[in-house]
Amino acid sequence: MLTERMKKLIYEIPKGENHIHIEGSIPPEVAIRLAKKNGVDLPWKTAEELAAHLRQPFASLDAFMESDRMVNSVCQTEEDYAEVLYALAKQAKDQNIIYTEYLLDYPLNEIRGISLETVVNGYEAGRQKAMKELGVDIVFIAGIDRSLSSDMSLKFIRDIEPYKDIIPAIGMDCEENGHPCIKHKAAYDLAKEMGLYLSAHAGEDPNAGDMAVQNVWDAVDKMGCVRIEHGVLSIRDEALMKHLAEKKILLTTCPTGNCPHVFPRLEDHPLKFLMEQGIPCSISSDDPPYVGDLIETMLRTADALNLTEDDIIELERNSLLYSIRGQHHLKEFDAWVEKWKSEN
Repeated sequence: MLTERMKKLIYEIPKGENHIHIEGSIPPEVAIRLAKKNGVDLPWKTAEELAAHLRQPFASLDAFMESDRMVNSVCQTEEDYAEVLYALAKQAKDQNIIYTEYLLDYPLNEIRGISLETVVNGYEAGRQKAMKELGVDIVFIAGIDRSLSSDMSLKFIRDIEPYKDIIPAIGMDCEENGHPCIKHKAAYDLAKEMGLYLSAHAGEDPNAGDMAVQNVWDAVDKMGCVRIEHGVLSIRDEALMKHLAEKKILLTTCPTGNCPHVFPRLEDHPLKFLMEQGIPCSISSDDPPYVGDLIETMLRTADALNLTEDDIIELERNSLLYSIRGQHHLKEFDAWVEKWKSEN
């Protein structure tokens, strides 16, 4: 049972969030409105029906991705993408998230014939509005769909080059099972030449078997990644955990997003154990409509894993210290923590 003091800390601490998918985080009320606007026939007719569907436990990462692609089909114009981004920024503001990194999974839009220009211009318009009106600092990560061919991912990196000022980082996500990271090494080599920050989803899906751990090794040692999204299955390899700790590779963990398709119960999540191994970790919501927003994620995880106040502070400081462009918030964060400790 969390103390009132711990709850107060989680609600009030200035937060960074490193791992949230725009396409997987469309608020249900926005999705239903855009579906009606664009004539998209979804199986759900109300925001309440859609919200109930999204909060059901998904048996696998593949099942989640199928739902994700369906909901994302409601976005078709620049205005749609801008509306989604601004809605997410408002949710961030309400949670005292001062810095957030959004994974922009363009290939989920490309397969529907939506141009990259439409998506990027829409999200950037939403980002600019959010910064001006809400003061939320937003950075984009371009996500490679790992289920696509290596040629397609290489083309994707070439296509985003004109948008480097808007999109300073790349990642890799979607179905891990059967799709090794190393398949996209050429795309990562090009991204590195372009000066982009490199990350990748890896070590996320137990259905990938030994490949899940190998993906983490390959992403860090062969592809130049300086952080891993999720990475929780690294617990299967002691040498890998030691390597991540020595290299200070951030794991952007999403505990509620990993249950139940990775770990049956939140109490089984290895976040605390990974921290004890000296591996830098942060905590994120992943896809809020499915698993709860960042505050809900932090409350539930702190309760399930018996996290301490110092654990919460460490996780949030890491979200800025090891971020893409959020280090300038550390002074504000440290001052807040010092004041919190002196007054509470």
